[in-house]
Amino acid sequence: MQLHTLSPKRLTAVAIIACGAALIPAAALAATASPAAPATAARAAASVTSTPTISINSATLMANGAAIQVVVTITCGAGDGGNVNSTTTQAAGLRVAQGASSFGSTCTGKPQRESGLTAADVNGAPFRLGIAVAQASVTDCPGANCTEASTDKVLSIGK
Repeated sequence: MQLHTLSPKRLTAVAIIACGAALIPAAALAATASPAAPATAARAAASVTSTPTISINSATLMANGAAIQVVVTITCGAGDGGNVNSTTTQAAGLRVAQGASSFGSTCTGKPQRESGLTAADVNGAPFRLGIAVAQASVTDCPGANCTEASTDKVLSIGK
């Protein structure tokens, strides 16, 4: 019996093939088992994954402009973990006020109002009453299958 030694190049190729094979999802392998499997897998994925929605409602000036309270309405799958991210930017004379916030929520499956405190960036200007641009997104994660929705809005920061 003759033994072959593997060169580093061939050993790397074997490792890549082995790792790639290990990454093939079980659902993909099951889909090849029977012709009905793809339709069943698609229905199961559709029932687990929900499409979230988000809208920006308002922003209220807090602490003399050190922050604003941003209110959004989100909808995401009941019992899922939802995460909201928002950024608000406002022209403040020759400077820019900007801040970002991120917070989690337990989804109810119905529209729900959520709010987050957005602190002004310490290197910029404080927020003030008036027009600003807000951008927000919500991520709905039922297990490892995350979906996202985003929106933006020109709004007036109020008292």
